[in-house]
Amino acid sequence: MKSILSILIIICLVSSFSSAQSNSDSIATKKIFGGYQFSQNNQALTIKQLGSVLQANPEASKLFQKAKPNATAATIFALAGGALVGWPVGTAIGGGKPSWELAGIGAGLIVISIPFSAGFNKNAKAAVATFNQGTRTSALQRRTEFKLALAANSVGLTIKF
Repeated sequence: MKSILSILIIICLVSSFSSAQSNSDSIATKKIFGGYQFSQNNQALTIKQLGSVLQANPEASKLFQKAKPNATAATIFALAGGALVGWPVGTAIGGGKPSWELAGIGAGLIVISIPFSAGFNKNAKAAVATFNQGTRTSALQRRTEFKLALAANSVGLTIKF
């Protein structure tokens, strides 16, 4: 009887420190050239997908909504700047007379896009950190509970996940 009781106590102690929930819902952040790449379950997320995943946490979603206009502005300035740089370069490669003023304007637009990109990266990273903190907290709240039930003729153990 003592050995069965000892085994039950050990099982209860070991399982009380374990959690049935893993952090597979968390979002991984990887530093890449010009910003961050976000992934969940080893799948890269687009900005739209990241936004929909972050909606599960209101605070993270609010931070991400603050970041989205910066991403839009950075994309517009960078694309326009890239086109204005690429046109004269393509003309020069093709043998024509390039307008280097356009390339200069394009380079200026690219430079303007950098602060917008940095603002997006800062707020998106904060939103992901907030989301990940929330998933860890909710995973820790889901603990296994053990209760010992006594009856007139028996003893029972209930486990709640």
